[in-house]
Formats: sequence, structure tokens, C-alpha cells
Amino acid sequence: MTLHGALISFVIASAIGLSYHLLRGGGFRRLLLYLIVSWIAFFAGHGMGSLMQWDSLRLGSLNLLPAALMAVVSLVLAEILAGPRPQARRSPRKPRPPKDDEL
Repeated sequence: MTLHGALISFVIASAIGLSYHLLRGGGFRRLLLYLIVSWIAFFAGHGMGSLMQWDSLRLGSLNLLPAALMAVVSLVLAEILAGPRPQARRSPRKPRPPKDDEL
């Protein structure tokens, strides 16, 4: 893979991770998880596509179809393995003081 292929790979993998975060939501930690998983899976998918000689939908030296498929499948698996998102903490409800006419 050339330097240009690596740069476009990071851009496309980041776009996949960011769009997945936009669809599924979550905080900053989820965003980092989605970005890192999409980067790793995108490059792994490109490598597997090269090893299997799967040359459909190429962009220069980049095997785009297997890389994108691997990134999306890995993002779904990462979300499942990460578990449910924590709920926002609510402060305990304080009892309101009684009004004068309630006494």
C-alpha cells in the first residue's frame, strides 16, 4: 500500500467510524472505541482482501469493499462486546418543603 493509499484509508475508516457513532450515539469513549476499531478493521480487511485476491471495488491500491465490510462488521461486534451504554446519573430527589397552606 502506498502512502496515498494509507492516508485515504485513514480518512475512509474515520468516516465509517464517525458515521457509526452518529447513528448509534454515545459519549466520547464510544467515539474513541468506534474510531480505533474502524481503523484496525479497515486495514485488516484490506490485508485480507489482498491475501484472498478479492479485487472488487478497488480504489488505486486499496481493496475498498473488503476493508469497508470488515470495518462495519467489526463496529457492530465492538458495540455488542462493549455492552450497554451507562445511563446518566440522576441526583437523588430532595423532598420539597411544605407550603404554608399545607401545614
